[in-house]
Amino acid sequence: MGNPMPQWLRDHPRCQARCRVSKNPCGQPAMRGRRVCRMHGGKAGRKPTHGRYTKKAIEERRELRAMLRLLRELVDK
Repeated sequence: MGNPMPQWLRDHPRCQARCRVSKNPCGQPAMRGRRVCRMHGGKAGRKPTHGRYTKKAIEERRELRAMLRLLRELVDK
């Protein structure tokens, strides 16, 4: 009886993504040539063009944090 999962699937590399809440690894098989499974972006063939992780959004958050740091320094004086 043993493990019903086929040997080739047991030996397959696992998804490196982690759950945001529990921090446990995904554990699904990673896509061929990728670090993550299809559910965590393994099928995405390009970088994000909109949303939270675009270069523009990251730069805007970086600038905002710099402004907040300056304002806090002014208030603390």
